[in-house]
Amino acid sequence: MGEGKRRWWARRAGCQGRRRALVVALPLLLVILATLAGCADAGGAGTASTGRVSATTTPAATTTPSSLPSVTPIIITDLGAFRQQLTGALGSGSWERFAPLLSPQLTFQRPSAGGAKIEMPAAAQDLKSVISSNTPWRQAAQREVDIHSCYAGTTPKNQQMGFDGGTGIFLLVGIGRWQGYWVVAWVFEDPLGGGNGCSEG
Repeated sequence: MGEGKRRWWARRAGCQGRRRALVVALPLLLVILATLAGCADAGGAGTASTGRVSATTTPAATTTPSSLPSVTPIIITDLGAFRQQLTGALGSGSWERFAPLLSPQLTFQRPSAGGAKIEMPAAAQDLKSVISSNTPWRQAAQREVDIHSCYAGTTPKNQQMGFDGGTGIFLLVGIGRWQGYWVVAWVFEDPLGGGNGCSEG
């Protein structure tokens, strides 16, 4: 074998050796890089998670009124039973008995406050102040409900109830379904009383 051929074989053997070393080292390098990347992601996720927790809890703490803690809903699937419960709760003047009957999507319309429909939690806070400052409450006559029908929209008549407050205020209450049970879906306030129907402004 000539000198040139021996050098060529030596070079070839060296290249093959380096290739074998690379084939062995490359998977090891990939495992190390994947491990380092995993650690970096875990650290980043921990930081991001901490940021998300503070970002979600802070607004919730500021938008939920402290006077209105979350309540456990009273689940009633029979409309007649719900109407009785609603009458008793509002008649008692106790917000604690009334609040569990409210829909999480309650709207409260007050012409005396601009007439806008206020979404929860502001609706519940506003409604609480109206209920507590106009006690005692009693169920209104059906005539008062009927003459306020223009404020009821598409809510069926048997899902409407009226209540007269001690200071002469009238509330028309709309009952709806939420996740399979009955709730107070909306409330309309007539500050002029139950005898002041739609045609009278």
